[in-house]
Amino acid sequence: MDPARPGLVAVGSGPIPPDRRAGLAETGPEERARYLGEAVEFFLWSKGAGGRSDKTLADYRTKLEAFKRWAADGEGDVPLLYIDARKLESYLIHLKERGVPRADGGEPKPLSDSSRKAHLAVLRSFFSHRTARFGSANPAAALNDVRFRRRAPKRTYLTEREAGRLLAAAEREAKEAKEAATSAGDARARRAAEARRLRALRDHAAISAMLYAGLRIEEAAGLMRKDLRFDERGDDEVLVRGKGGKERRVPMHPKLRASLKRLVSALGPEGAAGDGPLFRNDRGGRITESSVRRRLYRYVRESRLRKDDLTPHDLRRTFATWYLAENPEGLRDLAELLGHSDLTQVMKYALSDEKRARAGVRRIGEGG
Repeated sequence: MDPARPGLVAVGSGPIPPDRRAGLAETGPEERARYLGEAVEFFLWSKGAGGRSDKTLADYRTKLEAFKRWAADGEGDVPLLYIDARKLESYLIHLKERGVPRADGGEPKPLSDSSRKAHLAVLRSFFSHRTARFGSANPAAALNDVRFRRRAPKRTYLTEREAGRLLAAAEREAKEAKEAATSAGDARARRAAEARRLRALRDHAAISAMLYAGLRIEEAAGLMRKDLRFDERGDDEVLVRGKGGKERRVPMHPKLRASLKRLVSALGPEGAAGDGPLFRNDRGGRITESSVRRRLYRYVRESRLRKDDLTPHDLRRTFATWYLAENPEGLRDLAELLGHSDLTQVMKYALSDEKRARAGVRRIGEGG
């Protein structure tokens, strides 16, 4: 807290304490508008109250604090009156030539166009919020003519055969672990083998959730046992908690259902309970996203797929590509399944099937 400006929180001090929120909300626009650091805290408080996720708020904070460090130039904070369109343009150039100013004073690295675009999007959101709330000038509004180089869309996705090879690697791990548990000479070795088998079954189900339900990695890692609904009539579904706290229900593909049922069965009575995370670490807590990535990369190597750049998001892209191959007119339905409100985002997946795109080009003019 800055003693020169009592009642306001300095950037970088973490979440605003509950006993400060009321005071921050009640201060006048003039007081909140004086300094960038204070305005950032109010922006984060407002967005948090509006339902933004912790992950989104952390991203906002990181990017806005980087801008503040650059704009303040070692002075701690900077009056908002000093920030205009030219200042923002200079910052974008700085990001391209030098990179994000680091809090530890280390040497930054120049940013790609896509990363600079992400920083600009946060700045636009920040200044648009101020304009909407307080009627203040929006220096970011003059940056509509900023253009970034657009990269060709990434087309990495798996064929059904490749997906089968990837999942088979996890199945082999589970099978080997089961055999090791059966032949273990002592209880300690048996417990270690059983834990190894549970990890493999968990990995198989997590990968299947991204492949056959189109879940984001954070959505898969955050699944709870109670989010699964198994129905005798075959109307099985997964309750997914997506970005911004939005929920959606995704029907279970038969292969996903089989994988999830096997995991739940292996977990025993604990797995049948409705509480707790579905995908657990060895201590019973929620698996981290980094663990999901690390395990995925392991199975990619073991399955000898020639896709060294495969990411968890490519599994989601695979689901979308397969869906559109079977339902060419189903963009809107796909948007709902993926948790997208903007069809333009889903259109990117329509470009993912390179073979279909090539075949479409070859068919041009065939009608005479």
